[in-house]
Amino acid sequence: MANGICVFAENYNGNLEAVVAELVSAAHLIKEITGEKIKAIVVAKDCEKIIEEIKNLGVDEVYVVKTETDCSFQDDAVSKVIANMLERIEPSSVLVPATTISRSIFSRVAAKLECGLTADCTELKVSTREDGSFYIKQNKPSFGENVFVTIVTKEGCYPQMMTVRPGVYTAAEKVEEDKTEIHYLEDIVMQESKIKVLEVLPATNNTDSILSADIVLVGGRGAESEENFGLLKQVADKLGAAIGGTRPLADTGFIPFEHQIGQTGYTIRPRICISLGVSGAIQHTEGIKETKLFIAINKNEEAPIFNISDYGIVGDMKEVLESILNL
Repeated sequence: MANGICVFAENYNGNLEAVVAELVSAAHLIKEITGEKIKAIVVAKDCEKIIEEIKNLGVDEVYVVKTETDCSFQDDAVSKVIANMLERIEPSSVLVPATTISRSIFSRVAAKLECGLTADCTELKVSTREDGSFYIKQNKPSFGENVFVTIVTKEGCYPQMMTVRPGVYTAAEKVEEDKTEIHYLEDIVMQESKIKVLEVLPATNNTDSILSADIVLVGGRGAESEENFGLLKQVADKLGAAIGGTRPLADTGFIPFEHQIGQTGYTIRPRICISLGVSGAIQHTEGIKETKLFIAINKNEEAPIFNISDYGIVGDMKEVLESILNL
């Protein structure tokens, strides 16, 4: 019978991706209700450091397939390995980072296992059936991001698989006592991939700068001009802040989509967030509700953004930014 909460330990160049700690945190919340073990799966050539990192997050078991070659971007081959691992482990649920790499791999895994895959979850909740069995309500925005929907995997179909957006859960804290069991699945071998990597270029946009920044300036429609956005960038440089924005700012190309904040983008937890020219629609504010200190600037005193901000400034964005630069 399927049992266990499985977390995919996404990694790159021998390092565990930061989002994995968030998934382990989500797994701990599920474990508090179901009592299941948390099981991480690792597929990598250089896996020793990755194993140590995942052990420190307080998982119960780690299942490892050590590959002979680097498996980065070898999604066809890696997906077969993971499908074999999941068939062996038989978890009831699989939590996957909603990243480009994991989406590519696990869409293939879902097809191989003939099970569902819910994409871009922002909340996971455990419920109980009449027979006492547990299942996960997989909540996510839908219908143009205007409403939340709950998706449930068909009863009797396992594993329940879902990708979870980065930033929606806080990272699991490191544990002092190590009781993690390590299992090497040496009989599962990665086959040669039909994908050949010709060249690897550095990323032009760094999403981590948004997710890890202490201070974030978020621009809305009020920043949709070369002059206002230029002032926004100058203030961000002065404060040492990262720049994020609402969907309209990303649609117009002022910011990359990797810096979009909200239901259609990322959830951030900075120490300080300053919102400029943002009306306050729920599609956006869902991504900033965990901010420790939130300051909103908008010329409309009735803007909904003031209902959730700690401090509000009613004023023209351009004038406020110029005042900050003149301090």
